[in-house]
Amino acid sequence: MDMTQIVTSLSPLTPTEAIGRYGHELIFADPSDGNRIVIRPALIGTLFFERGSQPAIRQALLHCFDKFRASYGEKLRGGKRADTTYSRKTTKGIESIRQYILSTDVNYAVEFVFCDATDYYTAPEYLIKSLTACDYHETHYGDLSYIKFILPWSFAESEEGLALYHAFMSFCCATLPVRGGYGGLSTVLPYDFDRYMPMEYQLAQRFTGLEVDSWGFAEAFQYEAGYIKSTNWYTVLGEPFVEKLGGEQTVRERLAREDIDIERCGNALIIRAGRFPLLGAPEEGPLDPYIFVNRVIKGLRNPLRKSMHSYMEGVESFAEEETRRWVARFDEPDAPMDDGTPQTSRGMSALPFQTCPRSGRWVANHLGNQIVHVKAGDFMPGPERSDAGNQVVWYLIHEAQ
Repeated sequence: MDMTQIVTSLSPLTPTEAIGRYGHELIFADPSDGNRIVIRPALIGTLFFERGSQPAIRQALLHCFDKFRASYGEKLRGGKRADTTYSRKTTKGIESIRQYILSTDVNYAVEFVFCDATDYYTAPEYLIKSLTACDYHETHYGDLSYIKFILPWSFAESEEGLALYHAFMSFCCATLPVRGGYGGLSTVLPYDFDRYMPMEYQLAQRFTGLEVDSWGFAEAFQYEAGYIKSTNWYTVLGEPFVEKLGGEQTVRERLAREDIDIERCGNALIIRAGRFPLLGAPEEGPLDPYIFVNRVIKGLRNPLRKSMHSYMEGVESFAEEETRRWVARFDEPDAPMDDGTPQTSRGMSALPFQTCPRSGRWVANHLGNQIVHVKAGDFMPGPERSDAGNQVVWYLIHEAQ
């Protein structure tokens, strides 16, 4: 079925409509190499699981690796393990990763990446990666392990692609002792991602449906401490979280709505908010399915959580305050919700030479995070495109009072 035919009462953008309207903002080529994509939107799944040091669980992790490789192996060409360098993987190299997963001592972590990129600097479209805990830290500190997968945005545009995404998510949840996780649309950065975190920040401010996951592995600290990250299209709750909400039956009763799907997979409940993931562009208004799920699970978040980004001087990023606002983006205000009219200043952007809609400071990530002050009614600065050929977009970062 063509996903553009599916319309809800809020008329959100389907993935096909969203990429058609905003692809120029969501895809970013390397300024020094226009043929290399360093930021791209995609479907992701991130899960945190227990006992990742133990041989039986590492065997289960290998099953997930093999399942992903069996499904998308013709796309998977590169990666690395532990402290090795990123490289193109031959059959021998792939087998080396497999044996590494099984043979690594329980007192050492397993860390690998396998994807369609063959270097540190390209944002992948297909990826599976993991970082496990070691036995000592599991025993003494309750450390969790982590697995993440990425599939192309195009998978969100058809029923077949969404079914393939769900199949792998549910396979991982049924195979591993999952504590929790999440999934949906996200900005994907390269393995060497730090310099692109300001772009991730700006895109997440503009599009509320985009998951912020460049430091996804660090979210294990939240789940270890008994908290979840936030709400997205997929929210995965392990048994401790389900019990905090009053048990599975209570969760099902509180989320009983036609567009909300709940599935038991192994140790976890998979909650899907809507038939397809939402970008959360300003004109879409409040993302009703996500808000509905958030009403039930928001109490599982850490009210004192730390930042989602490492410190970066002189640029906007997800520091502590910004992080706490972002994870609460689907919380409802004390006053009744409005009729869906988007808030005009949220995530506001403008193209070069358009009339400036708001006075204030604007940033262009495609121009090396250049910041300018523009008055409402004046024309936004050029150029139209960066040296790499990217469409320049200005984002409002501070509105003048």
